[in-house]
Amino acid sequence: MHLKKIVLNNFRNYCRAEVIFDPDLNIFIGDNAQGKTNLLEAIYYLAGGRSYRTNQEKEIIHWDQDSFILSAFFETIKGSYKLQVVNYLNGKKKVKINGIDYNNIKDYFKAVIFSPDDLNLVKGAPSQRRDFLDIEINQIFPLYSYNLQNFYKILRHRNKLLKLRVDNKKTEQSLQVWNEQLVKYGSFILKKRLEVINYLSGPANFIHRRLTDNRENLFLLYSSGLDLKIDHTIEEIKDIYTEELEKKREEEIRYGLTLLGPHRDDLKIFINNQLTRKYASQGQQRTCVLSLKLSVMELIKE
Repeated sequence: MHLKKIVLNNFRNYCRAEVIFDPDLNIFIGDNAQGKTNLLEAIYYLAGGRSYRTNQEKEIIHWDQDSFILSAFFETIKGSYKLQVVNYLNGKKKVKINGIDYNNIKDYFKAVIFSPDDLNLVKGAPSQRRDFLDIEINQIFPLYSYNLQNFYKILRHRNKLLKLRVDNKKTEQSLQVWNEQLVKYGSFILKKRLEVINYLSGPANFIHRRLTDNRENLFLLYSSGLDLKIDHTIEEIKDIYTEELEKKREEEIRYGLTLLGPHRDDLKIFINNQLTRKYASQGQQRTCVLSLKLSVMELIKE
């Protein structure tokens, strides 16, 4: 795919800007606070339908305006396209492909961002590594977002029930209903995470060794409260998940919280068998994240 041109209207510090891209390498040079990062953010927004810098999209709209418009002109092996996104101050969003209303912005082109904040992927909380997995997997498997949204919806209902801290027949029956749904959506998420980590491990280590002149090996491990293996089928994961939830029932009622599932898991990253979160230098952290991001690019290309 070749992103040929992008047009920004009322996006961050841009009233209007038009940028034409070379099909190979593009380098942006300029003084601080001139909009280089904002341009990258706009490209990423067009690829994923969200900012990588903020969850408050009203922050992206130019001062005293009620909307922003982003337009991308690009070519693929299937033809030429114009993708346009309009985002309003009230939260409404419109997406058009070649002038026709469209729902899923992620179907047409994809992007991988490498920014200073990505160091949190190594040194930050498990939730940040889960977010990394979820964002990148969602670019590859469209159904992932559907399952993720439903999982967290069920999780909220289940936790609300657990917070009552009542262990009786009625609670047991209600938990059974929520467990079935939690396991259904959670098992899909777990399977896809295992598959993607298994794929990324080889390319990430290969890239990392090249970046470090073969001095360091990079190893990825999916850390779960469930005893899972890459060759487990979704049905096997469902059985394991269901069994472990039943074992944890009394403890979860006592704590008022769901203790097992993809919302509690972590991606552990090792360099030469040392956990990067604890032992990696800042330089190693940057190289580690870059290796991961480049391996994601390889996965997306496939």
